[in-house]
Amino acid sequence: MIFVTVGTHHLPFDRLLLLINALIKQKKIKEKVIIQSGTATILVAGAVQKSNYNFNEFVSLLRKARIVISHAGPATIYQSIFLAGKKPIVIPRLKKYGEHVSDHQLYFAQELAKKNKIYLCLDKKELFYQVQSYQSGKITWGQSPSIVKKLKSFLDDLK
Repeated sequence: MIFVTVGTHHLPFDRLLLLINALIKQKKIKEKVIIQSGTATILVAGAVQKSNYNFNEFVSLLRKARIVISHAGPATIYQSIFLAGKKPIVIPRLKKYGEHVSDHQLYFAQELAKKNKIYLCLDKKELFYQVQSYQSGKITWGQSPSIVKKLKSFLDDLK
């Protein structure tokens, strides 16, 4: 199963759902797709779609997913990595498309991609490639069971 999340920002992230819709229609994605669509105005044919999930449902979907495709919100990336052990495919919201007020998601995602914490995609071709070549990408964080130590290590790695 592929879980797609656009976050809860008030501006819609239709571009991501249009990409997913195109890949499903072209049969480049053949497995079940579940989408947290927020304020998006696009309905993705063949996908299970809901505007929002409560926290427990959201984490459960992250954990059950073979692939997580996400906007570049820090909380969602953190939850994907630390709560579900998944290296997400990330498509940042961009100011030029009216998806956010600035390009901070792009800058954040670029830094995480440099550190090999996420798979960064900026267009349909890159997204298709990442979905087709996806490896679980589970990130190992050492022996410490402490989430605080894991988070510190993650943040230190970004310096």
